[in-house]
Amino acid sequence: MTNKIYKFYSKLFIPVLPLMLNGLLTGCSIEPKNSVPKEYQLGQTGYHRVCAQCHGADAMGGKRAPTFLQVKFDPNNFSNSRIARTIINGSNSGAMPSQKGRVNDEEIGEIIKYIRHIQKQAGIIS
Repeated sequence: MTNKIYKFYSKLFIPVLPLMLNGLLTGCSIEPKNSVPKEYQLGQTGYHRVCAQCHGADAMGGKRAPTFLQVKFDPNNFSNSRIARTIINGSNSGAMPSQKGRVNDEEIGEIIKYIRHIQKQAGIIS
């Protein structure tokens, strides 16, 4: 009986093992779909490491958070300092958790620079 159980679980588990290891090793990271000029690559990398799980690849929006490619997130409505505060402290509503400890001030600046670049590419800002 024990041998049958072992064979059953072996057939079930062994084919799935490489997928599980891949997920653990890559952290289920979301990769960018678009390339950006060199001066925005640090921000793109930081964004996809910290923000993309919720806000989607290239800030296109995700299941848990909105896209940044809408007017309500342009600099006139959502300043760079407000983005920085939200990254550090989380959102006022509590929907977005604090990312304090996951990014430093320099990385936050690069992420914001990247977000503004893709907003410009999308025609949200000029």
